[in-house]
Amino acid sequence: MLRWVESQSILGITLLVFGFCYVLTMATFGAAAILSRRAVARELKAASPVTLTPLAVILALLLAFLSSRVWTNVDRAGEYVGQEASALRQAVLLADTFPPDVRNNLRDSIKRHFHFIETQDWPAMGRGEANLQAIPTGLTDAVAAVLSFTPAQAAQQLAQERALVAIEHAFEARRDRIRLSQLQIAPIQWAVIVVLTMLILVTIAMIHIDNRTAMATTMLIFSTAVAVCLVLLMVYDRPFAFGGVTMAPTAFREVAVD
Repeated sequence: MLRWVESQSILGITLLVFGFCYVLTMATFGAAAILSRRAVARELKAASPVTLTPLAVILALLLAFLSSRVWTNVDRAGEYVGQEASALRQAVLLADTFPPDVRNNLRDSIKRHFHFIETQDWPAMGRGEANLQAIPTGLTDAVAAVLSFTPAQAAQQLAQERALVAIEHAFEARRDRIRLSQLQIAPIQWAVIVVLTMLILVTIAMIHIDNRTAMATTMLIFSTAVAVCLVLLMVYDRPFAFGGVTMAPTAFREVAVD
Protein backbone atom coordinates (compact mmCIF):
# COMPACT_ATOMS: atom_id res chain seq x y z
CA MET A 1 0.00 0.00 0.00
CA LEU A 2 2.75 2.47 0.94
CA ARG A 3 4.71 1.65 -2.21
CA TRP A 4 1.56 2.25 -4.28
CA VAL A 5 1.09 5.66 -2.67
CA GLU A 6 4.71 6.61 -3.30
CA SER A 7 4.39 5.54 -6.94
CA GLN A 8 1.80 8.26 -7.60
CA SER A 9 2.50 11.74 -8.91
CA ILE A 10 3.27 14.55 -6.48
CA LEU A 11 -0.33 15.76 -6.73
CA GLY A 12 -1.64 12.25 -6.15
CA ILE A 13 0.57 11.74 -3.11
CA THR A 14 -0.52 15.12 -1.73
CA LEU A 15 -4.22 14.34 -2.12
CA LEU A 16 -3.90 10.88 -0.60
CA VAL A 17 -1.84 12.01 2.40
CA PHE A 18 -3.96 15.06 3.17
CA GLY A 19 -7.10 12.98 2.75
CA PHE A 20 -5.81 10.36 5.19
CA CYS A 21 -4.78 12.95 7.78
CA TYR A 22 -8.09 14.81 7.54
CA VAL A 23 -10.13 11.60 7.77
CA LEU A 24 -8.16 10.66 10.88
CA THR A 25 -8.81 14.12 12.31
CA MET A 26 -12.53 14.00 11.56
CA ALA A 27 -12.84 10.57 13.14
CA THR A 28 -11.13 11.79 16.30
CA PHE A 29 -13.26 14.95 16.36
CA GLY A 30 -16.45 12.93 15.88
CA ALA A 31 -15.57 10.61 18.75
CA ALA A 32 -14.74 13.58 20.98
CA ALA A 33 -18.01 15.30 20.07
CA ILE A 34 -19.96 12.22 21.12
CA LEU A 35 -18.08 11.91 24.40
CA SER A 36 -18.51 15.63 25.14
CA ARG A 37 -22.22 15.01 25.84
CA ARG A 38 -21.46 12.45 28.52
CA ALA A 39 -20.29 12.70 32.09
CA VAL A 40 -16.87 11.31 31.19
CA ALA A 41 -16.11 14.57 29.37
CA ARG A 42 -15.42 16.33 32.68
CA GLU A 43 -12.79 13.74 33.59
CA LEU A 44 -11.20 13.89 30.13
CA LYS A 45 -11.02 17.66 30.38
CA ALA A 46 -8.65 17.25 33.34
CA ALA A 47 -5.91 16.12 30.94
CA SER A 48 -2.89 18.40 31.22
CA PRO A 49 -1.76 20.35 28.12
CA VAL A 50 1.81 19.55 29.16
CA THR A 51 1.18 16.03 27.87
CA LEU A 52 1.42 17.39 24.34
CA THR A 53 5.03 18.49 24.79
CA PRO A 54 6.77 15.09 24.99
CA LEU A 55 4.53 13.66 22.25
CA ALA A 56 5.27 16.59 19.95
CA VAL A 57 9.00 16.39 20.66
CA ILE A 58 9.12 12.67 19.91
CA LEU A 59 7.21 13.15 16.64
CA ALA A 60 9.39 16.10 15.64
CA LEU A 61 12.60 14.18 16.31
CA LEU A 62 11.37 11.21 14.30
CA LEU A 63 10.35 13.39 11.35
CA ALA A 64 13.66 15.25 11.49
CA PHE A 65 15.64 11.99 11.53
CA LEU A 66 13.72 10.54 8.58
CA SER A 67 13.90 13.78 6.62
CA SER A 68 17.67 13.96 7.05
CA ARG A 69 18.09 10.39 5.86
CA VAL A 70 15.73 10.81 2.90
CA TRP A 71 17.41 13.94 1.55
CA THR A 72 20.83 12.42 2.09
CA ASN A 73 19.74 9.48 -0.06
CA VAL A 74 18.54 11.86 -2.77
CA ASP A 75 21.95 13.56 -2.83
CA ARG A 76 23.73 10.22 -2.88
CA ALA A 77 21.54 9.02 -5.75
CA GLY A 78 22.61 11.93 -7.93
CA GLU A 79 26.21 11.40 -6.90
CA TYR A 80 26.23 7.70 -7.81
CA VAL A 81 24.58 8.30 -11.18
CA GLY A 82 27.04 11.07 -11.97
CA GLN A 83 30.02 8.91 -10.98
CA GLU A 84 28.86 6.02 -13.14
CA ALA A 85 28.18 8.20 -16.17
CA SER A 86 31.50 10.03 -15.80
CA ALA A 87 33.43 6.77 -15.48
CA LEU A 88 31.85 5.37 -18.62
CA ARG A 89 32.50 8.59 -20.52
CA GLN A 90 36.14 8.47 -19.46
CA ALA A 91 36.45 4.92 -20.77
CA VAL A 92 35.00 6.02 -24.12
CA LEU A 93 37.42 8.92 -24.41
CA LEU A 94 40.41 6.73 -23.57
CA ALA A 95 39.39 4.33 -26.32
CA ASP A 96 40.58 6.81 -28.96
CA THR A 97 44.13 5.53 -28.46
CA PHE A 98 43.14 1.88 -28.98
CA PRO A 99 43.22 -0.02 -32.28
CA PRO A 100 40.07 0.57 -34.39
CA ASP A 101 38.52 -2.86 -33.74
CA VAL A 102 39.09 -2.60 -29.98
CA ARG A 103 37.76 0.96 -29.91
CA ASN A 104 34.60 -0.06 -31.76
CA ASN A 105 34.03 -3.09 -29.53
CA LEU A 106 34.43 -0.98 -26.39
CA ARG A 107 32.02 1.66 -27.62
CA ASP A 108 29.47 -0.95 -28.69
CA SER A 109 29.71 -2.59 -25.25
CA ILE A 110 29.13 0.69 -23.43
CA LYS A 111 26.22 1.49 -25.76
CA ARG A 112 24.67 -1.85 -24.81
CA HIS A 113 25.19 -0.98 -21.15
CA PHE A 114 23.36 2.34 -21.60
CA HIS A 115 20.51 0.45 -23.26
CA PHE A 116 20.53 -2.06 -20.39
CA ILE A 117 20.27 0.77 -17.85
CA GLU A 118 17.27 2.37 -19.55
CA THR A 119 15.35 -0.80 -20.40
CA GLN A 120 16.13 -3.06 -17.43
CA ASP A 121 18.04 -1.42 -14.57
CA TRP A 122 15.96 1.73 -14.24
CA PRO A 123 12.49 0.06 -14.46
CA ALA A 124 13.64 -2.59 -11.96
CA MET A 125 14.78 0.11 -9.53
CA GLY A 126 11.44 1.86 -9.92
CA ARG A 127 9.62 -1.34 -8.96
CA GLY A 128 12.03 -1.95 -6.08
CA GLU A 129 13.15 -5.22 -7.70
CA ALA A 130 16.68 -4.31 -8.79
CA ASN A 131 19.42 -6.53 -7.44
CA LEU A 132 23.08 -7.22 -8.04
CA GLN A 133 22.38 -10.65 -9.50
CA ALA A 134 21.55 -9.08 -12.87
CA ILE A 135 24.97 -8.96 -14.50
CA PRO A 136 25.54 -5.94 -16.78
CA THR A 137 26.93 -7.80 -19.77
CA GLY A 138 27.79 -4.50 -21.45
CA LEU A 139 30.35 -3.70 -18.75
CA THR A 140 31.80 -7.20 -18.71
CA ASP A 141 32.15 -7.05 -22.50
CA ALA A 142 33.82 -3.65 -22.15
CA VAL A 143 36.41 -5.14 -19.81
CA ALA A 144 36.99 -7.98 -22.26
CA ALA A 145 37.41 -5.50 -25.11
CA VAL A 146 39.99 -3.46 -23.21
CA LEU A 147 41.98 -6.59 -22.34
CA SER A 148 41.74 -8.05 -25.84
CA PHE A 149 44.91 -6.41 -27.16
CA THR A 150 48.52 -5.94 -26.12
CA PRO A 151 49.54 -2.26 -25.96
CA ALA A 152 52.13 -1.37 -28.59
CA GLN A 153 53.26 1.80 -26.92
CA ALA A 154 53.33 3.46 -23.51
CA ALA A 155 50.34 5.71 -24.29
CA GLN A 156 48.17 2.72 -25.11
CA GLN A 157 49.27 0.90 -21.97
CA LEU A 158 48.42 3.91 -19.80
CA ALA A 159 45.05 4.33 -21.55
CA GLN A 160 44.31 0.63 -21.09
CA GLU A 161 45.02 0.79 -17.36
CA ARG A 162 42.93 3.90 -16.86
CA ALA A 163 40.07 2.51 -18.94
CA LEU A 164 39.99 -0.58 -16.73
CA VAL A 165 39.95 1.61 -13.62
CA ALA A 166 37.12 3.71 -15.09
CA ILE A 167 35.03 0.62 -15.85
CA GLU A 168 35.71 -0.69 -12.34
CA HIS A 169 34.44 2.62 -10.94
CA ALA A 170 31.33 2.24 -13.10
CA PHE A 171 30.76 -1.21 -11.58
CA GLU A 172 31.10 0.22 -8.07
CA ALA A 173 28.80 3.18 -8.77
CA ARG A 174 26.16 0.84 -10.22
CA ARG A 175 26.41 -1.38 -7.15
CA ASP A 176 25.91 1.64 -4.88
CA ARG A 177 23.01 2.84 -7.06
CA ILE A 178 21.25 -0.52 -6.86
CA ARG A 179 21.66 -0.74 -3.10
CA LEU A 180 20.36 2.79 -2.64
CA SER A 181 17.28 2.01 -4.73
CA GLN A 182 16.33 -0.65 -2.17
CA LEU A 183 16.32 1.81 0.75
CA GLN A 184 13.06 3.34 1.90
CA ILE A 185 11.22 4.36 5.05
CA ALA A 186 10.18 1.11 6.74
CA PRO A 187 6.47 0.37 7.35
CA ILE A 188 7.11 0.26 11.11
CA GLN A 189 8.43 3.82 10.95
CA TRP A 190 5.31 5.01 9.12
CA ALA A 191 3.23 3.17 11.73
CA VAL A 192 5.01 4.98 14.57
CA ILE A 193 4.32 8.33 12.90
CA VAL A 194 0.63 7.48 12.57
CA VAL A 195 0.39 6.30 16.19
CA LEU A 196 2.08 9.44 17.52
CA THR A 197 -0.20 11.59 15.36
CA MET A 198 -3.27 9.81 16.72
CA LEU A 199 -2.07 10.23 20.31
CA ILE A 200 -1.58 13.97 19.82
CA LEU A 201 -4.99 14.33 18.18
CA VAL A 202 -6.63 12.46 21.04
CA THR A 203 -4.81 14.62 23.59
CA ILE A 204 -5.92 17.80 21.80
CA ALA A 205 -9.49 16.52 21.77
CA MET A 206 -9.38 15.79 25.50
CA ILE A 207 -8.01 19.23 26.37
CA HIS A 208 -10.62 21.08 24.26
CA ILE A 209 -13.48 18.64 24.68
CA ASP A 210 -15.80 21.36 25.99
CA ASN A 211 -14.95 23.80 23.18
CA ARG A 212 -15.60 22.28 19.76
CA THR A 213 -14.45 25.32 17.82
CA ALA A 214 -11.06 25.41 19.54
CA MET A 215 -10.77 21.64 19.25
CA ALA A 216 -11.55 21.59 15.52
CA THR A 217 -9.22 24.51 14.76
CA THR A 218 -6.30 23.09 16.73
CA MET A 219 -6.70 19.63 15.26
CA LEU A 220 -6.97 21.02 11.74
CA ILE A 221 -3.77 23.04 12.14
CA PHE A 222 -1.87 20.08 13.57
CA SER A 223 -3.10 17.57 10.99
CA THR A 224 -2.22 19.95 8.16
CA ALA A 225 1.31 20.35 9.51
CA VAL A 226 1.74 16.59 9.78
CA ALA A 227 0.33 16.06 6.28
CA VAL A 228 2.83 18.55 4.81
CA CYS A 229 5.72 16.72 6.49
CA LEU A 230 4.49 13.33 5.29
CA VAL A 231 4.11 14.58 1.72
CA LEU A 232 7.71 15.80 1.74
CA LEU A 233 8.92 12.45 3.05
CA MET A 234 6.93 10.43 0.52
CA VAL A 235 7.82 12.40 -2.59
CA TYR A 236 11.55 12.14 -1.80
CA ASP A 237 11.61 8.70 -0.17
CA ARG A 238 12.54 6.70 -3.27
CA PRO A 239 14.55 8.78 -5.78
CA PHE A 240 14.60 5.94 -8.32
CA ALA A 241 10.89 5.11 -8.06
CA PHE A 242 8.13 5.97 -10.54
CA GLY A 243 6.32 8.56 -8.38
CA GLY A 244 7.13 11.70 -6.45
CA VAL A 245 10.43 13.45 -7.12
CA THR A 246 12.41 10.88 -9.10
CA MET A 247 15.60 10.75 -11.11
CA ALA A 248 15.71 9.92 -14.80
CA PRO A 249 18.71 8.37 -16.58
CA THR A 250 19.44 11.76 -18.14
CA ALA A 251 23.12 11.70 -17.21
CA PHE A 252 23.61 8.50 -19.22
CA ARG A 253 21.83 9.93 -22.23
CA GLU A 254 24.12 12.95 -22.17
CA VAL A 255 27.25 10.82 -22.41
CA ALA A 256 25.80 8.12 -24.67
CA VAL A 257 28.06 7.01 -27.50
CA ASP A 258 26.82 8.17 -30.91
